[in-house]
Amino acid sequence: MDRRKFITKTGAAAGAALLVSPVMAAGKTSKPSNKRKFALVGTGIRGMRMYGQHLMKNYGQYVDMVGLCDTNPGRLKFAAGYIGAGCPTFTDLEEMIKKTKPEVLIVTTEDRFHHEVIIKGMEMGCDIITEKPLTIDEVKAQAILDAEKRTGKNIIVTFNYRYPPYRAKIKELLMSGLVGDVKTVDFHWNIHHSHLMYYMQRWHGESDRGGTLWVHKSTHHFDMVNWFLNSEPQQVFAYGALDRFGKKGPFRGENCRNCAFTQQCPYYWDINKNEMLKSLYADNEHHDGYIRDNCVFREKIDIFDKHAAVVKYMNGAILNYSLTGDTDYDGYWLAFNGTKGRLEARIEGYPSKSFAEMTFTPVDRYTNEKPKIFRTEYAQGGHWGGDPIMLDKLFKDPSKPDPLHQQATLRDGVMSILIGIAARKSIAEGKPIDIKGLTSLDPREFVV
Repeated sequence: MDRRKFITKTGAAAGAALLVSPVMAAGKTSKPSNKRKFALVGTGIRGMRMYGQHLMKNYGQYVDMVGLCDTNPGRLKFAAGYIGAGCPTFTDLEEMIKKTKPEVLIVTTEDRFHHEVIIKGMEMGCDIITEKPLTIDEVKAQAILDAEKRTGKNIIVTFNYRYPPYRAKIKELLMSGLVGDVKTVDFHWNIHHSHLMYYMQRWHGESDRGGTLWVHKSTHHFDMVNWFLNSEPQQVFAYGALDRFGKKGPFRGENCRNCAFTQQCPYYWDINKNEMLKSLYADNEHHDGYIRDNCVFREKIDIFDKHAAVVKYMNGAILNYSLTGDTDYDGYWLAFNGTKGRLEARIEGYPSKSFAEMTFTPVDRYTNEKPKIFRTEYAQGGHWGGDPIMLDKLFKDPSKPDPLHQQATLRDGVMSILIGIAARKSIAEGKPIDIKGLTSLDPREFVV
């Protein structure tokens, strides 16, 4: 079936079905008596702030937070006070679900545990809202897919990178046919040293805990391209290396605050100077041994700080992608090359302007049209204004139409991580890796 026939036959029905999230549909109300019951598992910094305090402050009239769960009792106690939900706390997930009976479980644990929490939640009757990445390897992804089919519960993956207004504008321009059929995509993301340092200090620096940045970080980027192209990946070939951190370091210490090399190390950081992080992490590490300010040169670091991949899509488009951590710049360059022209955006990680610009350059042989500049104002809020828009859809107005299909499904979550997983495999095996066969999902050309 060609593109036009596919969209004609499936677009209207599927679009209508996606207007209301099955996870959140029952929650559309402003009456306190009808608030939907949520529980949160994982009270680290993301859970405590974005899905804890922020949720209570801005969505309290829509959300009934019935329980908080974390395996670290000290961290849980501090987070409970910080969040201010006034709900019971638990160190055992099953106990929390049995006693509080949440309708939706919000998952913000360490990445390697996502599959366990998601599956347990669904088996005990909860719909799921999970932080990205969905999980860290194909076996765990398949277990989640099987559990969703077995339980009939629903999962939303919180890809907030779909929501900034200027990315919505890019999606609209591509959907309008401005560039024609997209043939290639150039996507190059740079992380500043000071940004990458925080990954290396935490569990993210160990591949068996975060799946490497191919999965933990790049899942955002791959999901964006999948969404922009309205297609799914077919094959991946990649290179990667660790040049600066881990064993490559000139020295190493126990952790930053107890290091003998604070004068020589460009990454020295004193967690005790941040009262919130000290109270959340350093004061509670005796419970489980989790260290927030690990040495960035510790030998257990085995992820990459430079990444390059070529991804072939089912619709024939080819993505040229890189993620560079060894840089003094934070931002990215994204371009779509199509049959009618090129749409390009260069975005700073810490914007110096209040707006983003996209430039369209038409193909000369078809038109004498001059380049066009599209400008979109940044919205207020985290991740270039994407967080409030996503959270409004999740918790305030779940029935709001979603014509751009910004709310991500389980399938979206799986397809985004499979690119990173295939990239890891390609580096290890030195060959292209097919997406088909990694899980039971068969990649398809058009996702509606």
